[in-house]
Amino acid sequence: MKIISLGLLIACSFAWAEGANWRINEDYIDSDEYVRPRWTHRHSEMWPCDVADYPAAYLLIHKVEQRLYDINNEQMRNNIVDYVVNRLRKCKSDGQMDEHCVKRSIGYAMSFINRHQIPQQF
Repeated sequence: MKIISLGLLIACSFAWAEGANWRINEDYIDSDEYVRPRWTHRHSEMWPCDVADYPAAYLLIHKVEQRLYDINNEQMRNNIVDYVVNRLRKCKSDGQMDEHCVKRSIGYAMSFINRHQIPQQF
């Protein structure tokens, strides 16, 4: 019985410590000191601030940038960025970025890139 009580006490202590740690991390994320992921685009030259400053837009921007690495044509890259910026601007309303709209726009952006990519010569 003592072993079960000791095991339960250890498990509860661990759970309590993890719960306290989780709450501290949650408070940190809400603070101004939160460090953004490396692929965030605040004040990027490629992405205008009116869309890049919204955390909801980061995933789409990141996915598009990954695809842009494979495109050497500067005009094509600019057309893709313009298309994505316009899609993101359509997702804004009342000063907020609609996350669901952004997620739908990922498919549209990838389709746009596939349709307009110049076939590479092998």
